[in-house]
Amino acid sequence: MKRSILFTLLAAGLLAGCEYNEVKPTPTGDPVAAEVTASINQALPRVEAGDGQFARFAAGDVIYVVAGGVAIHDYTLQGDGSWSAGDNPYYFQSAGDVAFRAWYADPAVAPADNVIAIDTRTQPTGDNGWNRWDILATPQVTASATAPQINFTGDDAFAHVMAQVSFVLRAGDGIADLAALTGYTLKGMITDATFDTQTCTLAAGDTTSDIAVELAGASDAEHACAPLILVPQAVGTLDLDVAYNGQTYAASLDVPDGGLQAGYSYTYTVTISNTGLDANAAEISSWLPGEGGQGEATL
Repeated sequence: MKRSILFTLLAAGLLAGCEYNEVKPTPTGDPVAAEVTASINQALPRVEAGDGQFARFAAGDVIYVVAGGVAIHDYTLQGDGSWSAGDNPYYFQSAGDVAFRAWYADPAVAPADNVIAIDTRTQPTGDNGWNRWDILATPQVTASATAPQINFTGDDAFAHVMAQVSFVLRAGDGIADLAALTGYTLKGMITDATFDTQTCTLAAGDTTSDIAVELAGASDAEHACAPLILVPQAVGTLDLDVAYNGQTYAASLDVPDGGLQAGYSYTYTVTISNTGLDANAAEISSWLPGEGGQGEATL
């Protein structure tokens, strides 16, 4: 009798557990797979195409969708605009809501133990022209077996986790052209960070280093330098050295709002004259809008 009662109670408990975790089946009775749509926030383009149109994901791009902060599933953009995980989509295991985030990085960037180690002292560019430190991530969104569409679009679209700084160098008074320009250096920047591929969050490090960039072939009167992808950080100025004709010109450039912000792109126009550098206010373009800064420089 006691064993019968115990068996009845255990069976009731197991049934209750099954009912709690039960997934509502599709009309065919098949498991429910997640359906993904994704885009890049058009206020935060990673690349601006020559025709003025902001870049979007292209067929063959792979995004990494994190389900519940644990499982990572690869979804590839197909030629018809859909995203497919092939034979490994995410299947909902219960009827409740599941939290999802996603990230994107250049295919050459490989995580180790779910972490991407970043060192901006180098600025590697992939075959597709993207700086490999330009990592994109989404906010958290939810979906369920009854509403399986995961929409990484609109306000929940992919956005940059790093900051971007660009320099436009111009020949000024007493300088005919930039043929003697050999490079520039950003001094004392935080250059290390880690990106957690399961939480889709960036953590800045505490290593400060110079970022040196060599330049060659800038023979015209103006040269747009390749953008630098930098760790977001609290900094009031950017200390810039420009090497021209064997001389070093120094500038202190104001950074608005007390630091480089994630998702912001700062462009400084710097004029090289025979008496030093003139640095215009920073223009915020291509990523998020914001205020600019300015600075003066001496030889």
